[in-house]
Parts: sequence; C-alpha cells; structure tokens
Amino acid sequence: MLPKSPQLYAGLIALALSGIAPLTCADVIFTSPPREQNNDQSGEIYAPIAAYFTKLLGRKVVYHNPGNWLTYQKEMRAGLYDIVFDGPHFNSWRAAHVDHEVLVRLPGSVEYLVVADSSKDLSKAEDLVGSNVCSMAPPNLGTLLMLDKYRNPVRQPVVKAINGETGEVYQAFKSGKCKAAVLRTTFFEKKLTAEERKTLRVVFRSAALPNQGISVSNRLSPDEKNLIRKDVIEGEGAKVVDMLLKRYGQKTDKTFVVTSNEEYAGANLLLEGVIFGW
Repeated sequence: MLPKSPQLYAGLIALALSGIAPLTCADVIFTSPPREQNNDQSGEIYAPIAAYFTKLLGRKVVYHNPGNWLTYQKEMRAGLYDIVFDGPHFNSWRAAHVDHEVLVRLPGSVEYLVVADSSKDLSKAEDLVGSNVCSMAPPNLGTLLMLDKYRNPVRQPVVKAINGETGEVYQAFKSGKCKAAVLRTTFFEKKLTAEERKTLRVVFRSAALPNQGISVSNRLSPDEKNLIRKDVIEGEGAKVVDMLLKRYGQKTDKTFVVTSNEEYAGANLLLEGVIFGW
C-alpha cells in the first residue's frame, strides 16, 4: 500500500535512490537534530518523549535518530518527519516548505555573540573578514547568524568548525585556534565567570530569534495538533518534556509556551541556498 501523502511517497523514493534507508511510513516519526554525542544519549532524551506521544495520540510514534546532519537535512527536505523538536531556522524552513505547523516552543529567544580577546584590536564585524572564527559547522544556528552579518561571500570570516557544544567552541578559541568565537548569550552570561568575561570583547551580537520549538506535519489532524499543544504545556506532557527545558532552557523556565508559524517567519532565509541546497 502506498503512503497517503504524495509528498511522503516522493520522499521515500528520493531517499531510496540516495542510499538512505527509508523510514516506516505507517509510523508517526519523531526526531530532533543529531546534536548528542552518541545514539544512547539521544535515546535517553527522546525515546521517552516518543513513548509519551504514542500514549497521547493513540497511535505508534517512533523516535528516529538521523545519525548525522546530511541524513537529517535529506530526510527533512523529503518531508519524512512528523514531529520535530529543533531550532528556529529549521522550524521556519519546514513551515515554509513541507507544510509543518509550529505548536509550542521553549520560552525566550535564541541569541549569539561573536567575541574576541579584549586585548586585540578587534571591535567590529569587518575586523574579522578572512580570520578564523571558532563555531560549530553549518547548519548550526549561531554560525548561520554570524555569517548572515557578511552578505558578500568573498568578504567573510573562515569558520573553524568545532565538534561538540558551546563549551568546546570556547575552549578552542581560548587555546588560540581562532581570533574569535561564536557563543550563545546564555553561555556567555551564565557559564563564564565575571573574570572570564572581562577578557573578552563582544564584536557583535546576532539578531534574536524565537527559541527552539516543536513542529508537526499535516499527517497529524487538527485535533491531534491541539492535543499536543495543550498537553505539552499543562498536561502529563509537561512533565515528560521537562528534560528539554532543563537541557535547552533557562533555570526559570517552567513550561513550553504556545507559538505559531508567524512567529518564526523569515528565519528560514538563514538556510535557503546556504548549504547542501536548502
């Protein structure tokens, strides 16, 4: 039997031709970017959420670990994901291209700083053209926001891609691998000591975008969408997704908040045509 959605059917064909194992179209697919260090860590975080969605919706929801960024972007472009928790640029892209609806998000916004050694004569964006800047590889949001400051592709910094999270980026910068680093504002303000911050100069601050959120495909009914939206905020789901608040939110965050596609409008432009043919 063919999948009901022509888009899903076309996506499965595309993935079969690309050599990526197709997902089971009968299941509701829940995923998130391959940010964790290994499959076990991803499973510990997201498998309980998939089990919760299975109970809530009354149909099987499977957590799928894409494993790497190339697979993640190919499967996303093919429209194979039904429930996704990730950043604003991806949520915006799915809303614009594969008919996803963003239901809820973490409170607050996402913002990044580009910092340099305060003893160096680096004080504006132009000072970093052609210089190494430590950050995570695209399509990391902080990296894309940094590059968005440089619209001329021949007058940009050189991204020194660092594996890991913001802490590893900061350590690579401190060890002298780069003239500057891209840091999340929350890391700069909460993780660094006052003395460490004094050694840094903020070269520039990125635009602020709505925080990470959960989007769903049109293979979920309006009733199912409303059920997720309500339960994640004030029902049993609020306890289940609390691990996401603890990992990605602020200590003061108590619950997800309602959002919409409109709130994320335009963030997809960070991805369009930038990498791997987004």
